Amino acid sequence: MPSRREVMAALGAAGIATAAGCLGGLSVDPGTDESYAWPTGGADRRNSRAIPDGVAPREDPTVDWRVDLESAAAAADPVVTDGTVLATTGTDVVAFDRASGDQRWSIDPNNEANTYRGAPTVYEGLAYVPEVDTVTARDLESGAVEWSEAFEATIGRGSLLVTDDGENGRVFTAGGNSLHALDAGTGERLWEQELLGTPAYSLAKYADYVYVVTDGGELYAVDEWGTVQWRRTVEAGIRSGPAVRSLDHGGSELGIAVVGGDGTVVYFGPDGARRWEAELGGFGDDGIAIAHGTVFARSGSRVFALDLADGSVRWRLDLGESASNPPIVVGDTVYVGGDRLRAIDIEGGIGIRSYRARHLRFAYEPTGAVGFVTAADSKLFATTNVRGTGADTAELIVLS
Repeated sequence: MPSRREVMAALGAAGIATAAGCLGGLSVDPGTDESYAWPTGGADRRNSRAIPDGVAPREDPTVDWRVDLESAAAAADPVVTDGTVLATTGTDVVAFDRASGDQRWSIDPNNEANTYRGAPTVYEGLAYVPEVDTVTARDLESGAVEWSEAFEATIGRGSLLVTDDGENGRVFTAGGNSLHALDAGTGERLWEQELLGTPAYSLAKYADYVYVVTDGGELYAVDEWGTVQWRRTVEAGIRSGPAVRSLDHGGSELGIAVVGGDGTVVYFGPDGARRWEAELGGFGDDGIAIAHGTVFARSGSRVFALDLADGSVRWRLDLGESASNPPIVVGDTVYVGGDRLRAIDIEGGIGIRSYRARHLRFAYEPTGAVGFVTAADSKLFATTNVRGTGADTAELIVLS
């Protein structure tokens, strides 16, 4: 921990730098959109973990409702859409009423097996659920099975993506060492593309390309017909799903960010050219968000904001306790779990290196730690992790 003298010196220097216009470079207004959803793990098809123009609590939040998950921790992002919240507990996927928190349906009420690891994806009234080696499409209101398609190998954690391609939409899923495309309406297999290594994280899609990573460190761009357009290798392996920057944000060039096994964020251009690398050190699984020209990454006890232009550090914060919880961005606020849920000013407050002030908007501390956090309709949906606390069960908590 820095001494008081070090902190004061850093903040004094920060004041000088701010006056000179040398700090941060981010200038983001609060969001205005109060009606949005979080229909898939990672928020959207780009796996951005961001609602750039969204509204969410920026001051001390209040609890709307909370429910027990009958598990020590959640296994994936809470998915929120169409009046329904879907929570993945590892042994079950449970649907709750969005307004009241009442349970609508459950896949495995007896919690018989550790089967469910990835977040569902909601599309056109169906919830698409990865179930070990099977993709199942279920009616969002009732949980009834519409169709189910089994594979010969285990589906990677989070490796499920549903898009509006084709007549009925398409489901992209990765299992074993292959990427599969299915008809979203029927489950019919459309094509299969073999990969080098096993997909372990979320998929992402932008325009005509699906981006998929493998545990061996390969990043693929695969087109809508299943043809590999390019493949790039990250020598240290890859520890996150790809997060894609769209062309919508200021007209800037498309790019794809991943995190290497050594904690290095690597950023690729649309042609697969390696644009830059930024070394962060230790890293937690799947812990990046991308918005407002910035990559936000969790690295142990620290949160980094990296400029997408060149990978330079806009700011970094030391939260004091190591965790692997991925950050999300809503409007002008970064939310990250760990020993508590923190809401951080997207500009990082003021300071030098990890010595910051005026960055924290609020800190919410439930029983246990905070695992995943998502947002929808101006509210936050957070899961807790009660391993080692003596508490009976984790919770899903809705904050406004």
